[in-house]
Formats: sequence, structure tokens, C-alpha cells
Amino acid sequence: MGIYFACILQGYLSARISSDMSKVQTPKWQGCPTRYAAGILGDKWCFLILRDVLLHGKRTYSEFLNGPEGISTNILANRLSRLEEAALLERQIDPRKASRVCYFPTRKARDVLPALIAIMVWSTKYDDKTEAPPSFAASFEADPKATIAWYEAEIDRVDRDIKGPIGDGQ
Repeated sequence: MGIYFACILQGYLSARISSDMSKVQTPKWQGCPTRYAAGILGDKWCFLILRDVLLHGKRTYSEFLNGPEGISTNILANRLSRLEEAALLERQIDPRKASRVCYFPTRKARDVLPALIAIMVWSTKYDDKTEAPPSFAASFEADPKATIAWYEAEIDRVDRDIKGPIGDGQ
């Protein structure tokens, strides 16, 4: 109840009457935790790109573009830019091929991992056409910390495979 009230109060206080008293300015997307998260993660394409980076090991534009959802090139470029501006992705030249760019998850993106998996587990309960294997939800429900740790290790492995070992003098 407290967070809900805080969001309502923040929205009310953020909305200001303009100088001509005819328009109300919309509230900023910061302040309320729900509004902040929705401003970044509420777009379906941003959400799916984060899923692909955090759970499927995708790092390049072509990997995102070739996903089963069929994102268009202009939307993909825009959403990658948004996620980079929100400090969820870090854009780097691919060390394997200098003409290609990789998008690596930041700590901020990795901190979304528990919520992302929890939302996916919730979806498996209510989507009768879920493509997730039953072991996905069962694993998370049995031991959420171990499931998160496994995905964190996979993120590290994928990044290491692309960047090479950290601190090896390269």
C-alpha cells in the first residue's frame, strides 16, 4: 500500500499546471518504482531484447534481427539505442570481427534477471501454449538463487567467449 500511495503522490506532485493553466504536463518517468521500470521495460521489444541478451546469449544485431518474433530493422536499432541510453547494454566493437558490434549486458541489466525469470515463470502458468520446458519453472521455483546463479554464469561464459579471458594481457 505504501509504494502504491507513493507512486500516486509522486504522479500528482509531478503533474504541473503550465503557465497558461490550460495544459497539464505529464509526470516524469522517475520517482515511482513501477513507472520507472515500465518506462524502460514496458516496451515489448526492449523486454525481448533483454531476454535474448540475458537468457539466450545473443550479442549482435544480426542475432537479434533473426529472432522468431520478427523485429524490423528500424525498431531494433531504436530499441538497442534506448537500452544503451538506459545503461542496460554496453555497445562494443566485436573483438572477433572489427566490422561488427556487440551489445553486452551491464550490471543494471543483470540485476533485472530475477524479475525477468519470475515474470517468465508466471507466464508459464497462464500461457497454455508456452514454449518453455516444464523444467524451467520447476527449477526456478525449487531454487531461485541457484537458477539465477546458473544464468549469471552463462552470461559470463558468453561474454568470455566473445571478449576472451579478462586480465590475460590481451
